[in-house]
Amino acid sequence: YGIESNSQGYYIQYKHLLEKVCREDNFVQALEFSEYYRLIALGMVFLYFEDLPEKNRPLRNKMGKLASLVTRNEFANEIKKYDQNIHQRVRNIHSISKNNPLKIGYLTDCLKLHSVGWLVRWTLQYHNIDVVDVYTYSTYNPQDFIHNQLINQYGNHIRHIDYPMQQIMDQIQLDEIDILIDLGSLTEDQNCVVTAVKPAPVQITWLGMDASGIPCVDYYIADRFALPDDAQEYYSEKLIKMPHCYIAVDGFELDRPSAFRSEFGIPENGIVYLSSQGGAKRHPDNMKLQVQILAQVPHSYLLIKGMKTDESVILQNFSELAVSMGVASDRIKIMPSTPREDTHRANLKIADVILDTYPYNGATTTLEALWCEIPLVTRVGQQFAARNSYSMLMNAGVTEGIAWTDEEYVAWGVRLGLNRDLRDRVRWKLRQSKRTSPLWDARQFTRDLEAVYQQIW
Repeated sequence: YGIESNSQGYYIQYKHLLEKVCREDNFVQALEFSEYYRLIALGMVFLYFEDLPEKNRPLRNKMGKLASLVTRNEFANEIKKYDQNIHQRVRNIHSISKNNPLKIGYLTDCLKLHSVGWLVRWTLQYHNIDVVDVYTYSTYNPQDFIHNQLINQYGNHIRHIDYPMQQIMDQIQLDEIDILIDLGSLTEDQNCVVTAVKPAPVQITWLGMDASGIPCVDYYIADRFALPDDAQEYYSEKLIKMPHCYIAVDGFELDRPSAFRSEFGIPENGIVYLSSQGGAKRHPDNMKLQVQILAQVPHSYLLIKGMKTDESVILQNFSELAVSMGVASDRIKIMPSTPREDTHRANLKIADVILDTYPYNGATTTLEALWCEIPLVTRVGQQFAARNSYSMLMNAGVTEGIAWTDEEYVAWGVRLGLNRDLRDRVRWKLRQSKRTSPLWDARQFTRDLEAVYQQIW
């Protein structure tokens, strides 16, 4: 996303080619499955470039349908066998739902030190074994404390399968999973293959990037803030809106900070803005708004955390943009990444205000900032990726920092930078939210989620 690059031009070509693929069945028929399944996640870059779900979701749904056709042709024999088994099982659906816990399968390679792992670990911890019998499926066997906690809790229900797709599907069938939850969606193309074959009677996408558009996925979990009222019009999945938020956690571990103002040459009375996102989320238009905020707040600085991207490129892009807008480039700094997540979170407290990205907001990074009681400015859009932070702020009881236009985004950034009392008031609200907000009550969220599973079944 270099400011002077032709990324927007490439993106337009990319969309044009996807539309062409969706119109030409011969293209798909000419591909071997080994070639095509790697293309399943095509279209996820929509979320980074523009906030147009009413146009991009239907195109994504077409890609999902094509992916499903090719996949189901490849696994036609398996599908016939799976369908027979499923039909036989659900004949006694009434007695199953009354007398036995539902068998719930979670499909992802991210139950580890990963954004999805940090979020979903609480739900897995609080599941009521009298209500749901939990299994997990992955091709990866990490050795970290999140995964080890799951093994301690669920034992041999944690399935590590060396050879993906076929064996994962067979194992899901053998375990007689009632509801399969895909936690990866577009970020894990192998998951899309599994859900296209449909080895479980009911399939749901939750977390991940966005819904996959695979026709055999029945539901997508969101909440009343994370998707607008008309979103069902452009989703192929049936939308489930949780009563409060689409995710809840009990908090995050914090270490001692390793980043201090003095090492960046920032005075103690300076105002520090922080943007802690991956490079792909740094849209040039949003970067300009962040520099505009900097220009209007004296003695302010912008710290950028690259999050596994080329920090030198990010710094160069921001610095060139700042100079072109009359802002000294030395007011923009790179905050180095840290190997430990708990140290990363402790370092967030260097900031007075967090500046969110758009059209792809933070999710885990937003929750971390709110848990650290830091005011946050977010630009709300229409797609799920552009409403994560809005959902979390609303569920935390904070409306300060929620912007519906670019102008409001800049205005909130300036107000929070100039007004210390306003920042203190937001911090107080975030502190109080830890006692009352559904955002920080993972136990109740899990009860609500289990109720959704039972209602669906």
